[in-house]
Amino acid sequence: MNIDSTDRALLSALRDNSRTSFVDLAKATGVSERTVRTRMKKLEEDVIQRYTIIERGVGLSALVRIKLGPGTEVGTLAGEFSMWDGVLTCYEVGGGLDADLLLIISVSDTHTLRELLDRIWLTAPDAAVVETHTTLIIEQY
Repeated sequence: MNIDSTDRALLSALRDNSRTSFVDLAKATGVSERTVRTRMKKLEEDVIQRYTIIERGVGLSALVRIKLGPGTEVGTLAGEFSMWDGVLTCYEVGGGLDADLLLIISVSDTHTLRELLDRIWLTAPDAAVVETHTTLIIEQY
């Protein structure tokens, strides 16, 4: 799907408030409500994976960087991890992070985070996960 400036404007508005009505999205983007409905249907089929609630001040959020071993099937593990409760997003990354996957995590407490980290190691085949680094998110601005 080709994303144009109208689609980008819709996605931007939804990032600010995913509950924005089609009428308000139309006003914000300068297109008709019908155009918004048509575009949203296509975006939900091809681009928008899910709508998520992130409770500020409740629970614990973290970034988990995962370094994989040589020959590890990245897509298979990423697909598995992305379906787990508590994993908001799973990115395949490159560059200066010294990681292959970056998970955005939202869980209720440190015990649940520890269980999720243990599950990463236990789920992956032998030598698939070389190391993990966890960074707690203190505040989102």
